[in-house]
Amino acid sequence: MQYQAFIFDLDGTAIPNIPNGLPSDRLVKAIAKAKGRLRFCAATGRPITNAKPILDRLNLTDPCIISAGTQIVNPQTGQILWEAALDNKDVAAVLDICKPHHYEVLIRNELMGQGAPAARRIITESVNVIYIMQCSEADGQAILKELAEVPNITAAGVLSWTGEGLDIHVTHREATKEHAIAELLKMLDITKVQTIGVGDGNNDVHLFRGVGKKVAMGNATELLKSQADVVCDSVDHDGLAKFIEEFMS
Repeated sequence: MQYQAFIFDLDGTAIPNIPNGLPSDRLVKAIAKAKGRLRFCAATGRPITNAKPILDRLNLTDPCIISAGTQIVNPQTGQILWEAALDNKDVAAVLDICKPHHYEVLIRNELMGQGAPAARRIITESVNVIYIMQCSEADGQAILKELAEVPNITAAGVLSWTGEGLDIHVTHREATKEHAIAELLKMLDITKVQTIGVGDGNNDVHLFRGVGKKVAMGNATELLKSQADVVCDSVDHDGLAKFIEEFMS
């Protein structure tokens, strides 16, 4: 199979799950060397506000999936190439579920410290993604259980990009990484079987559904590893860079 595109998660895959993490020199060099043969596209839960420094460090030029699969952007300009929004009634339902909790709720491209608890949120603009930040494991699972009853959304809990607690990403049910990858492949004019996808979290199950060859990081969840064709080394040991290097050799 002649693979043409490499679609990969950021947190826990391209960078460690630590505050202000950035890709290693080895990964930057591996992608730069492979660019003539493969197209490289990130697929991250992060909004553009805190994904951009990582995309810049990797010098990505092909379209990238951001905001938990709700947007595809030009990584160099930030221009939105595709977007899927939540229904207003579903936004209200999500906020109602979160109101008994104190967790910070971020909307669209807000950064940590710019949001507020759900009880204080008044939403007037179109919303593509909602982030419920740094939940405890118990609260996170309880919130996810309630969100599962909202019919038109998808909610996924992932290890927080701050390295503390569980973040919950809420999107329209037809705006997961899987749906965004389908749109991305139209832009790249390639087919699913020509793609390699790499991830580490349960939310990357959606990424796996959208690609041909599935690669799980060594630090990935057991669920994701069970669905992978290949398990590479962990993010702390430059597993993504090593996989790219071996693939290109």
